[in-house]
Amino acid sequence: MSIAHDLDKFIKDSGDNVFIEAEGKPSRLKNFYAEYNEKYSPSINNSTNGIIVLGEDANKWGLELRLYLHQNPSFIQATRNKVYRCEYGYRINDVDVIRDMFNLGYRIGLN
Repeated sequence: MSIAHDLDKFIKDSGDNVFIEAEGKPSRLKNFYAEYNEKYSPSINNSTNGIIVLGEDANKWGLELRLYLHQNPSFIQATRNKVYRCEYGYRINDVDVIRDMFNLGYRIGLN
């Protein structure tokens, strides 16, 4: 079973909601929107809750995907979260796992 499947089971067993956000420069987000909107619905854009648009001059080069949770899963590295989306105690920063979560039905925003 993949990490995404384990995480999906963990989330469902907890009964809690989770939140997924994407952060990047407009040029990087444009490519992400095209890919995401081709596969999933509802469509997302710069106004979607869960999208953070950085300035083109930001010191970041890629897309960041974050999954926020209320509880700490023991099988994947989760960062204690106190700053961003502080209603969630933990955050996972793993683009590959979160992309797999999209394939399991999770979407940008509240899930």
